Amino acid sequence: MKKNNKTLKEDFNEALKNYNDQNFKNAEVICYKILSIDENHKDSINLLGLIAAVSKNFDKAKESMIRILKLEPKNTSALNNLGTAYKELGKIEEAINTFKKVLELDPKHVNANYNLGSTYYLLKEFKNAKKYLQKTVVLQNNYALAFANLANVHADLKEHKEALSCYQRAIELNPNILMAHNNLGLLYREINDFPNAIKSYLNAIALKPDYTNSHHNLALTYKDIGEFSKSIQSHENSIKFEPQNLMHYHFLSELKKEILDSDLKDKVEKILFKEKINLRNLAYGNYLLAKYERKAKNYEKELSYLIEGHKNFFNSQKKKFELNNKYCFDDVHQIMEGGKITKTNMKDNLKVRPIFIVGLPRTGTTLVERIISSGKKFIPIGEETGVIGHYIPKKILEKESLNLGKDYEIRNEITNIYKDRGLLFEKYDYTFTDKSLDNFFYLELINQIFPNAKIINCRRNVLSSMMSIFQNNLTSLAWTHSIDNIFRYFDNYFNIIDNYISVNPNLVYELNFEKLINNPENESKNLMEFCELPWDKKCLEFYKRKDLFSKTASNTQIREGIYKHSEDKYVPYKKLLNKYGKKYSWFN
Repeated sequence: MKKNNKTLKEDFNEALKNYNDQNFKNAEVICYKILSIDENHKDSINLLGLIAAVSKNFDKAKESMIRILKLEPKNTSALNNLGTAYKELGKIEEAINTFKKVLELDPKHVNANYNLGSTYYLLKEFKNAKKYLQKTVVLQNNYALAFANLANVHADLKEHKEALSCYQRAIELNPNILMAHNNLGLLYREINDFPNAIKSYLNAIALKPDYTNSHHNLALTYKDIGEFSKSIQSHENSIKFEPQNLMHYHFLSELKKEILDSDLKDKVEKILFKEKINLRNLAYGNYLLAKYERKAKNYEKELSYLIEGHKNFFNSQKKKFELNNKYCFDDVHQIMEGGKITKTNMKDNLKVRPIFIVGLPRTGTTLVERIISSGKKFIPIGEETGVIGHYIPKKILEKESLNLGKDYEIRNEITNIYKDRGLLFEKYDYTFTDKSLDNFFYLELINQIFPNAKIINCRRNVLSSMMSIFQNNLTSLAWTHSIDNIFRYFDNYFNIIDNYISVNPNLVYELNFEKLINNPENESKNLMEFCELPWDKKCLEFYKRKDLFSKTASNTQIREGIYKHSEDKYVPYKKLLNKYGKKYSWFN
């Protein structure tokens, strides 16, 4: 059949050329002309679907793919594209089912495996995501984006070695994947390899100078290692490229308080009153306004802004945070009550001597860790490794049982994780610190896994700790974004730690923050004696260390040495919190 002396094939080839040249409108017109002659011309229907997808019109793309499948029900390419359209339309269940249909027809379909893995990753179903993405890279070992996404899965599963390998492979295959460079930086930062983290962020910025994700992450990393002027510059670069993003002003204000002037306040208020504003911006806008009210000593108004800010921040990651709260208020208690380890006589890795620092945030735990690691004997700093808190629930899910297994097997597995983190060395007597504060949930299990471990519990004036938590956005801790949940968490902590200490009075060193800052030499000597480490005046001169780093909210304070805190500054908040704390005896 011919039209204007051209065959339909020639017409379609012209449409395809226009599509490849990104002349989508011309390609679309030609396809419709072809379909006016042959309404079942599959290639034209397919190309219209691809054009619709490129134009983000996924409803139209879906219709095209369904139309093809009526003609060819086993067309795996059309099925895969239909799954993609469903995914983009937010119809995740339909997308998964469609990708699975492709794999029923062709188990080695690379794109269907990739898309299914990526979809499971969106749902945080990491086990399934890992399965299909691993299959993807086996089928096509030069698929850079698949390696990058598989690396993301490994990173979320805390499988750092595997994540590192996959990011490096992705970048080797395609050096232009911004996400791979940025996320590799995040991984390096997590394992405290700050030079490589900085290098990765700079590589991303070199590819895209206005890539604010990497500017922001670079700023945080410079702050970790105390290079504050570089951190400020990176935050200012973020503001240059995203002047409406209030998060950048919030983080910059922590290092450069003078930016909190009337002009910025006016800007924040204007942005907050815009009709279209995302939850994250609402959160940081309220955090900034709270700082102005704190400076003016309008504490009630400050608290109101903080409450609104935390509410919006929580809602910006609602599903994730709800799951986190469920774990720390419900699930972890089942582990505490029912978690079991089979005791054996095997002595594997009993020489490992972790020093666990537990407690509530903002109770001096970072200070304690720096004192311990700065004496005559070098002690590797773990900071908040999260190793125990990640390993135990993961193990329970794998075994589908609260019985984790034999003590030496668990000890060997966890020891290897610490080793991969660069914390275990014979020359340091296999001693290191782990300041994952929520390890108080697992003290019974820790004692069975590492019987030679030292446990330090840090306490501080409750009101001071509570308000310091609420005034600092501890982004990853879901419970810190609600005053009610802060009280609940504190109450759980007091019940758990007090009960454990009453049963095991000699296993935990109780450190009082106020005593430490008022009598640092005596208290630090007692601390080091408990840890069976030699005391030295350098323990109190940690701030002079060139290798000092901290990723916590105490980052700037620990660079000033020990100084006395004015607990009176929190007194005005006591009456404001009474309505939340009236049922807790420890608050009243």
